[in-house]
Amino acid sequence: IQRKSHPLEESSILIYPSRESLTSQTLDNGKPSLALKLLSNSIPPTEIIPQNIPLDILYEDEYMIVINKQAGMVVHPAAGNWDGTVVNALSYYLANESPYGAGEFFSSGDNVVNNQSTGKEAEDFDVGNELMKDDDEDDGFNKNDINQNDAVTNSIPTLRPGIVHRLDKGTTGVLVVAKTQAALATLSEAFADRRVKKQYLAVAIGNPGEDTINKPIERHPLHRQKMRVVPDPSSSMPRQIRLTGPRPVKQGRPALSYVKTLHFDGKLSIVQIRIATGRTHQIRVHLQDRGTPIYGDDVYGLSDWNKGLSAKRGVSRPLLHAQRLEIGHPVTGEKMVFEAKVADDMMGVMEGIWPGDEMKALFG
Repeated sequence: IQRKSHPLEESSILIYPSRESLTSQTLDNGKPSLALKLLSNSIPPTEIIPQNIPLDILYEDEYMIVINKQAGMVVHPAAGNWDGTVVNALSYYLANESPYGAGEFFSSGDNVVNNQSTGKEAEDFDVGNELMKDDDEDDGFNKNDINQNDAVTNSIPTLRPGIVHRLDKGTTGVLVVAKTQAALATLSEAFADRRVKKQYLAVAIGNPGEDTINKPIERHPLHRQKMRVVPDPSSSMPRQIRLTGPRPVKQGRPALSYVKTLHFDGKLSIVQIRIATGRTHQIRVHLQDRGTPIYGDDVYGLSDWNKGLSAKRGVSRPLLHAQRLEIGHPVTGEKMVFEAKVADDMMGVMEGIWPGDEMKALFG
């Protein structure tokens, strides 16, 4: 199959059918065709549908809300996940149940999402024909870190009301969401300027020890949904070129992680990770490069180990948890520290690695 590219002029307008018009079309047996189902999954909704999905709320006031994101939830609507997201849940909760009000992005009693893009945050979202990145460990949105498979979603900022940073679908833990335009701008700036302290827990295969990992990350040249550590050009370079000097190559984006093994049982480790940057899949990529991938990671991990985890415990996700986040309040500037309880599936694995009261006292 040969794919052809059809570049568009800046003034071009892309027209596509609505999801509703596609899903309303049926075959003779009354069921929608597979082609229509697949196509409808690529077309965004015209509005965010509020959904009464339980949220584990760690903190809330008039300006921000902080939750412990559950595994399996995407942060905001995107291709393949147009509903069932954190944003869908917040749309319902803030408009109907919040004691602090709906904020500026959701109107009480309906599902209208107000325009959120102003100031610096609007600049970060204005990516033109570039595309936003995948779900990441923990970073503010940045037009230089792009998802090359989600142009439609990235052109619609109203699908991301108040979202300051994201966590991967399988990652649990602390997630901060703004409720006002001013709070969104302030919190986004704090992430962009690296004024946020972030700490994670992971279960890793092997023992990564205690070290600083300072290796840049780039998108994989062949597998565009994956990231990788930028290869050291000198390691595979002929001696003559090493002596004369290589041609300039793309260096990726700087990525800095601090890893510390808290306990190792001979096979698996409980690892604490602090990140000074927040590149896409940073922790997962850095631990993979070290030869100690995250247990359960079907993208960067070891398939045989992952199958064992699924068979023994019914867990089919990377065991990665955003445990702690420290950030200044967007209005008062007060230092705020949020900690999220480890999910039961991950805690069960951790108890097997580090039995006894010491681990439970730290993370139980």
